[in-house]
Amino acid sequence: MPSDLFFFLNHNFEKETRLTYSKKGERAIMRFISSKARVKGFFEGENIVLGPSTIGVNSLIGRNVILGYPKRKSISTFSFSRDFSIERFDKISLGVRIGRNCIIRSGTIIYEAVSIGNWVETGHNVLIREGSVIGDRSRIGSSTQLDGTVKIGRNVSVQSNVYLPHLTVIGDDVFLAPNVVFTNDPYPQSRRLIGVVVEKGAVVGANACIVARVKIGEGSVVGAGSVVTKDVPPNKVVVGALTRVYATRGEYNKKKAKWEKK
Repeated sequence: MPSDLFFFLNHNFEKETRLTYSKKGERAIMRFISSKARVKGFFEGENIVLGPSTIGVNSLIGRNVILGYPKRKSISTFSFSRDFSIERFDKISLGVRIGRNCIIRSGTIIYEAVSIGNWVETGHNVLIREGSVIGDRSRIGSSTQLDGTVKIGRNVSVQSNVYLPHLTVIGDDVFLAPNVVFTNDPYPQSRRLIGVVVEKGAVVGANACIVARVKIGEGSVVGAGSVVTKDVPPNKVVVGALTRVYATRGEYNKKKAKWEKK
């Protein structure tokens, strides 16, 4: 296989920035590997690896993957100019940790301070925000977002287009079907967030919505399309999505204010 498409690194790789052009002279390709990174895996092609990131033995990093992207608070201190260089991000990034035998597919962006175990796979175009943790042998489907600090256990299957916001906790051996959405704010937009907890071995069906504060008990099943607003006991199956008049907007605002003061 041509070396410009697939290459192996088994040592501390010196910082490298490569800017080349396709035959048509239109598309720029960039690869940046921080001098602080420790890489023992494979790259398919152009990538950006920032800060003291570590990539374990036999892990594969797909094209156009960014590892160690700085969080918003760090970037907001910058004064950008035309001469901006990726080295500025490299200086502030805390890097990421990717275990051995992982596959991080093309288009994935992993923010700084993320820890990924061994034998983990992502689909294409996955977003994993700062501080998230993913346990061994878990799979994260294409276009899924871990939008904040999210904890995912071992042997978890997260299918495509799942949304997991800040403070979500997923236990071991959980299955989340496509298009599942979790929330973390009981009274949007409040100043107090609280995540959903899914316990070991639970199953959540496609297009289900799990509302902030809910706990999905161990071994339970949530049917496809369900809207879950209350805790689900262990080893129970719940289904359904019924709406009703809950309150006036004024009553809602009072509940929100009370929630924020807790």
